[in-house]
Amino acid sequence: MHLEVTFKNLRARDELRKRATVLHDKLERFLDPAAKSQLTVEVEHGRAILELVVHTRGGTHTVRSEDEEMRPALDQLFHTVEEKLRRHKEKRTDKNRRPKGEVDGFVDGDDDDDDA
Repeated sequence: MHLEVTFKNLRARDELRKRATVLHDKLERFLDPAAKSQLTVEVEHGRAILELVVHTRGGTHTVRSEDEEMRPALDQLFHTVEEKLRRHKEKRTDKNRRPKGEVDGFVDGDDDDDDA
């Protein structure tokens, strides 16, 4: 997992980069080791605009957040992407756990109960 942070219209801030790295590391359980993330931080008209793009084997996930303050926008962004990745992982595992012969709740095959 790799996080790249890009700043637009403001000077790079180490505390913001460290906070983003800590929050990104919490996503480890949803991401494979080859996942790459790009965080863009910019300020326009006094509003913090953050966008996170996560590239995984299953696809690309994009989340955007805006707020007056930088830290709440960052927290909201990672909370949203965590929910999105959790739903994506649950969909993947549910498809893999479904038995192959099951159709509409019934299992295909011969019934042994017909001998009565």
